[in-house]
Amino acid sequence: MQYNVKKWGLLPDGTMCHIIQLSYNDISLYVSDYGATFQSMFVTDSAGAQHDIILGYDTPEEYYYDQQNFGGTMGRFANRIAGACITLNSKDWHLPANEGNNTLHSGHGFNKCMWQYDVNPEALILTLNSPHLENGFPGNLKVTQTITITDRNSILVHYDAVSDMDTVCSFTNHSYFNFSGVKNVCNYIVSVGADYYTPVDSSNIPTGDILPVEGTMYDFRRPRRVGTDYIDINYVLSDAYEYAAKVTDPEAGISMSVKTSFPGLQLYNGNYIGNCTGKYNLPYNDQHGICFEPQFFPDSMHHNNFPSPVLKAGEHLDRYIEYIF
Repeated sequence: MQYNVKKWGLLPDGTMCHIIQLSYNDISLYVSDYGATFQSMFVTDSAGAQHDIILGYDTPEEYYYDQQNFGGTMGRFANRIAGACITLNSKDWHLPANEGNNTLHSGHGFNKCMWQYDVNPEALILTLNSPHLENGFPGNLKVTQTITITDRNSILVHYDAVSDMDTVCSFTNHSYFNFSGVKNVCNYIVSVGADYYTPVDSSNIPTGDILPVEGTMYDFRRPRRVGTDYIDINYVLSDAYEYAAKVTDPEAGISMSVKTSFPGLQLYNGNYIGNCTGKYNLPYNDQHGICFEPQFFPDSMHHNNFPSPVLKAGEHLDRYIEYIF
């Protein structure tokens, strides 16, 4: 694997950000130390042409003010937490409420932090020390993210985390995929390896139920067109399926499969991107990108029937996400 590091630009506070380029075979990945952010991802289509397949910006300052979380690492807890509060060991820990009365992606999350990086021909290693009570979460948490481009023509992201107190952990990468760069994703063909999903209330908080996808708009067990319906839902992944998800753009001739050791996957078809200008001066609009976010279930600390996101003091979280092309 080849790599290159260059200065990228300054944040509004004067901090210098870097871009680390990883290249191997037909894949090139550009990662910033600001937010452990995937800034660009180049893959080759069926005709041999290269495409940048994720949405994003040209400058660090744009990511600093970004509200869509383009390409960022979400943490300490990805997705939503009801009431902006968690209870651990009979103690309440209050978090920032940034989506009504709830917390989304931990408020000022890991995608707004500077990560330390070390890169070599084997891997890019990103580390972050999240102090006790950062965004209200208990425990000094050390996170290590190892990124490699593999012989399987894939990007493999491995997460390791350890805390000195019981805490909660759920990480994901929030890349919005668009294989052509200029059209919406409504005609993409998607499948999701899940027989069940977790329905939500009017504020997108899980009700605690786990229901079959059969007969619902969320049934992607067989590949089908994404369509124009609003989709922002967590799936209960099953080992009965080869992949957590698969997406194909028939027009661009690019397909991607997702594997993961996280128990859930949030599928979001970008219905609230709004109107903004991204890389290459391209306009981004609603449904201009689709997200596949492996993670623990949203609000899982409040539902005993969900896989637990609690990380005990001294124990290691060990999870991965793999994007296969």
